[in-house]
Amino acid sequence: MSFDPVYTDLQSDPDNIEVIRDQIAALLFLDLQNQYELAVDDADPNAGDYNVGVYIENDDPLQYVDDNAEDSNPFPCVNVSLDSTDAGRGTAGVNKQDMTAQIVIDCYATGNTSSTADFGTKASLKAWKVARLVRRILRAEANSYFRLRGIVGEVGWKFQAGDPNQSQSAIRVRMVRITLTVTYVEDVDIESGILDWSVAGIVTDDKGQIIIDTLPETVEKET
Repeated sequence: MSFDPVYTDLQSDPDNIEVIRDQIAALLFLDLQNQYELAVDDADPNAGDYNVGVYIENDDPLQYVDDNAEDSNPFPCVNVSLDSTDAGRGTAGVNKQDMTAQIVIDCYATGNTSSTADFGTKASLKAWKVARLVRRILRAEANSYFRLRGIVGEVGWKFQAGDPNQSQSAIRVRMVRITLTVTYVEDVDIESGILDWSVAGIVTDDKGQIIIDTLPETVEKET
């Protein structure tokens, strides 16, 4: 008995959950970039708190810290990672699967490059400040369902403080983890939802940091 390959074309398209993860990161990138510009324009003395880098699937930003170099750290920053996916008991239709995923958004901040204990408190306050910005951006009405209505369903939120990996670094870094529990539909063409914000323009460097500096294209659902 001979067996033929199931696919005759290259399966290079991402799963819907990968698109959702990248969409979340891109939405954060654009609005956090704008928040920093607003802070600079307002001459906010804490404008640096809004200069937040956005990473995808990089859970160890402390590896980029050079304790011997001034201002050599990536903080504040957020990292968006896919933690797990689970299949639902039912189906959304033929060849469509109801799924639940956990996406984590780690919000990092540092108080200073000094080892003074007080800077740990400052780092914690700044990490919660970043988490607040993330929450407000993603829960804004304009970003409902992460602008993927028809693909994304319910979204649950959990906030938890913690210490990042390699916390033995000389700088004081604190983290707030936001865990999103997202229901969504897999195995369905993403264009069948109302995709009004394209993630096709996302560019990341070798560290996973988003580096795009142009607005995304608008994609209208075909009728």
